Amino acid sequence: MNKELYELSYSLKKELHHKISIIIIFVLGIFIFINLILSYIVFPVRAVSVSMQPDIGRSSCVLFTPLPRAVERGSVVLLKTRNPEFSKLKHLAAFDKIVSFFTARQFSVMNLQSRMGNENLIRRVIGVPGDEIYMRDYVVYIKPRGEKFFLTEFELVEKPYNTEINAAPALWDMTVGVAGTFDTITLGENEYFVLGDSRNSSVDSRLWGAVGAKDIRAVALLQYFPLNKIRFF
Repeated sequence: MNKELYELSYSLKKELHHKISIIIIFVLGIFIFINLILSYIVFPVRAVSVSMQPDIGRSSCVLFTPLPRAVERGSVVLLKTRNPEFSKLKHLAAFDKIVSFFTARQFSVMNLQSRMGNENLIRRVIGVPGDEIYMRDYVVYIKPRGEKFFLTEFELVEKPYNTEINAAPALWDMTVGVAGTFDTITLGENEYFVLGDSRNSSVDSRLWGAVGAKDIRAVALLQYFPLNKIRFF
């Protein structure tokens, strides 16, 4: 009798261990699957500054894709961090992505983005390779390659967007800081000129210069939060 109870107990324990193993494998599989999706197909990014107001305000959430996609004039892109130390923390980011995804980017376990220089740099592509561009009063004028005349940035994009431009104080030098005015520059091959939509408060190509194609990490697909501003890009 004791032997039968022992064998029954052993069988139940073995079955329980088998079920636990299956559950662990299933959870790990889901974790790996979601991480692959978030790394190579689509992932959410939370705007942490006001640089893309008014269309993409602080705490707005946007889905980006790192898949090869045409970067066009007017595209919203995610730039690689400009802090080289951030690359050392990439091994911590996998779990952080999972938590961020399921909390609509409202919570971050590692809190990596709060560290200085690690912010998500969401910017808009204004100039593409071959463009001649200049800025007057925070508005960009563009002459595409092969064209004869300059047009404003708003006349050349297929999908309209809004910018936030606050009037500068009287006698303010428009070439100081995040310049509201600069002379004509020509973009080389694989060079893109990116700006924030909030022209007075955005750190962008006016300070860094043009960015290369390799500096563009992903292209925006959809803004899904806040709910009253859901839109495709």
